[in-house]
Amino acid sequence: MTKLMPKILLAIIFMIFATPSFSSSTILWRGDKNTEIKIQDNNVEEKYLNGGNNSQPVVLNEKNVLSFLSSIRVVKNKNTTEPLFTKEQQSQLAKYLSIGLQKAGPHQDIVFSMAKESRTLGGLKKQTYYIAGRAFYNNALLNIIIGEYNRLANSAYEMAYDPTNQGLVEYDFNYGDRAASKFPFSEKLQFTFSGVTMKPDRTDWMTVNLEELKKTTSSSKTLKEVLKPNEDTLIKRFKTLEKLRKEGLITQEEYQQKRKVLLGNL
Repeated sequence: MTKLMPKILLAIIFMIFATPSFSSSTILWRGDKNTEIKIQDNNVEEKYLNGGNNSQPVVLNEKNVLSFLSSIRVVKNKNTTEPLFTKEQQSQLAKYLSIGLQKAGPHQDIVFSMAKESRTLGGLKKQTYYIAGRAFYNNALLNIIIGEYNRLANSAYEMAYDPTNQGLVEYDFNYGDRAASKFPFSEKLQFTFSGVTMKPDRTDWMTVNLEELKKTTSSSKTLKEVLKPNEDTLIKRFKTLEKLRKEGLITQEEYQQKRKVLLGNL
């Protein structure tokens, strides 16, 4: 029996490492240490599904996602707001949310952790701050839950566990949850366009109907396209009318009548 023990242990070790991982995590983008966007199983309890599993995979317009992300602002005081995401974060998140939600299944979310740098002490000291959260698509709505915001990188912690600065220290980020957190992201948010709503009794959960945003954007462009030719046509008509008057092809009275009609079309 004693002789068999090493063989049994080797067999157990082999089974552990040969068994495929049951975790379904796909990296979509990875930046510096602790910054990444990935697809991850959500493992949501039935009572927190809020209307069923995610409506994924889904194809979203990256520009519409970017418009939504860039519209989110944090209210600092009565007269001051700042973007929730930096321009770089907006661009990266819009791109990989669009890619990820085309690949994600109904039981998966997109989770993200992203960094920004800020300088203090007159630019002499550099600080790194993290934002983390999750996104998913359900019932025609893009959902974003914020778990961390402006979490300061702990340089002492990193030095203690990664003295060679190889980026081996991983932070245990809060990616937000469908279940109400005891300490949720609680900053007051405002948005520069309508259509965005906050989940009832939540300060960390935003939803937006991107199809409605798409329709609004399309309608706005169509209106501009219609107005511009009309403006050009009216200008040409005024010039033609002025030319006819100068060349004596119409009387002053006819000129005034026609001009009045054109002015009424403005």
